[in-house]
Amino acid sequence: MAEQDQSSADRTEEPTPERLRRAREEGQFPESKELPSALLITALLLLLAGMSRVLYEYFYALVSDSLTFDAVGPGTSNDFMQIFGDKARATMLILVPFFLMGMAASVLSSMLVSGCSYAPKGLRLNFDRINPGRGLKQLISLKSVMNLVVSLLKLTVVLALVYSFLRGRLDEIVALEWTTAEGTLVQISYLVFGLVIRIIIGLLVIAGIDLAYQRWNYKRQLRMTRREIKDERKQYEISPELRGRIRRIQMDMAHKRMLQSVPEADVVVTNPEHVAVALKYDAGSMEAPQIVAKGADMLAGQIREIARANDVPMVRRPELARTLYAACEVGDFVPEKMYVAVAEVLATIYRLRHKQPTHAS
Repeated sequence: MAEQDQSSADRTEEPTPERLRRAREEGQFPESKELPSALLITALLLLLAGMSRVLYEYFYALVSDSLTFDAVGPGTSNDFMQIFGDKARATMLILVPFFLMGMAASVLSSMLVSGCSYAPKGLRLNFDRINPGRGLKQLISLKSVMNLVVSLLKLTVVLALVYSFLRGRLDEIVALEWTTAEGTLVQISYLVFGLVIRIIIGLLVIAGIDLAYQRWNYKRQLRMTRREIKDERKQYEISPELRGRIRRIQMDMAHKRMLQSVPEADVVVTNPEHVAVALKYDAGSMEAPQIVAKGADMLAGQIREIARANDVPMVRRPELARTLYAACEVGDFVPEKMYVAVAEVLATIYRLRHKQPTHAS
């Protein structure tokens, strides 16, 4: 018992989204008994108010026909059963909207409490739920105490509403003695509907309070210890080895895309061996020369090899190559302070192209 108390005391952290997802998959949802009943009563009352005229006329005709003696009526038991079956089917048909409204209210209340979720694991047979020992423990728990408090609160609210509503209408009730039967029925209907509406409002308020409590209690029961949160994070964290491998793959892919741009370059500025920067410039569409590839050491050698294979001119400018390599990234335009130096290189390349299609050195 002490270990359980200690475990509950350690659960001080709010449940993570992953913990809530696993709980829903296992069929654990917040539960509220007050909201479904309140919505069901509200829906049925609204439907009853809307169909009151139809129901009154139907049942009035039904009772009138049943109490009227007809000399040429049914003479056998089969005739009587035929009439009884017809009336029963008609009654069931007129009550179908109430069944549908009850189903809709039940589904809506479930969605408001726990959302739209499907948890097949919650349908499996669990013998712990029918364990008598566990049932006795649940009789003495915070949940059972809360249910008792809610029931007493409902009873108190209902009695208070009934008393406050009828206390001011005693004269109307006494006056029913001198009204007609139809007037008495109408007046009683108004009194009943007015009373039920007030009771429903009170039940909806209680249901809202109970729903807020159930959601809070649901998350409280799913609280986690700090160790559980750390263990969960470790399960979804990428190991340093795998992170490094992913980083290497990303760099290799970036280098391949960069090297594919070298044949489109106008010139490759070298260091001459350790650094290589490929430049491209189109006076009609570009505001300044652009770095399409750069690399050092082995990558610089690959850039030079691709440039030779595709007849891209290479110019040895050690200081310019080092400055471009350090100051610019692939895709950047040449800084304004380097315009003159780069323009001289491009002008040299343009002049050489008119003389001979060879690499400048």
